[in-house]
Amino acid sequence: MINILTDSTADLSREQCERLKIDTIPMYIQVNGRVYKDGEEINAQELFDTVKKTGKYPTTSAPSPNDFIKFFTRKGKSIYLGVSSMLSTTMRNARLALQEIRDQQVEIIDSLSISSGYGQVVLKAAEWRNEGMGFEELTQRIKKMVNKTRGVFILDHLDYLFHGGRCSAIQHFVSSLLNIRPFLKMCPDGTLGILRKVSGTRKKAVRTLMEYFKAQLSSHSIKHITLAHLDCDDEANFLRSEINNLGMNIEIASANVGCVLATHSGPNPLGIAYYVE
Repeated sequence: MINILTDSTADLSREQCERLKIDTIPMYIQVNGRVYKDGEEINAQELFDTVKKTGKYPTTSAPSPNDFIKFFTRKGKSIYLGVSSMLSTTMRNARLALQEIRDQQVEIIDSLSISSGYGQVVLKAAEWRNEGMGFEELTQRIKKMVNKTRGVFILDHLDYLFHGGRCSAIQHFVSSLLNIRPFLKMCPDGTLGILRKVSGTRKKAVRTLMEYFKAQLSSHSIKHITLAHLDCDDEANFLRSEINNLGMNIEIASANVGCVLATHSGPNPLGIAYYVE
């Protein structure tokens, strides 16, 4: 059987990985002088509580090449789909590991995305594999789907992105001063971009997110989306209801944002991941 591999930034649940036979390598979270394995030794709420108590912001790091050597070894034919190489050294370390495992057949694919942006591709890849798709065809199907994935999300502020080195001091200052809520997207090159800056209330930001997605529906065929969030159940339910009311027969899944994205987003990230047909 072909092994479908990913990392914890894909924000897949343990149940999904067990049901679809997906293997996941954990990222690392550093906070207040300690290092934790993402999804195994710390959760997002514990992360935020530590920041409040200590005033020290968390950072993330990729699995080492040695971690990947252990992860890849003795698995046979495998496809690894990892977090964007433009946002993490994860892909580089995976490729370094593969150079040391010369007899191992592993295809490494850069997702050019984060969180459910590529988590949705990993799930689809496992379904295709389970339906009996061969290695070469499966590899090509994943690469094509990666090019069709999209992701947009809103944050409450830029504090965590700033302390993680993901935005400038000027952007952070202006956002804090004017009560601007950043509305971000994954760019085609795998980087993060600020799509727009929404001033005012959180409710306005959520409605702006919905209006943006409705505009996408007017120019793209979208059959499946994932609402990815952290402790935003009411807002996610609002988006679900609004999308269902459009009467377009869109399948809607949900995913909980994990510690890696939470390290950069801060509390209450809310996004829509989708792919165009």
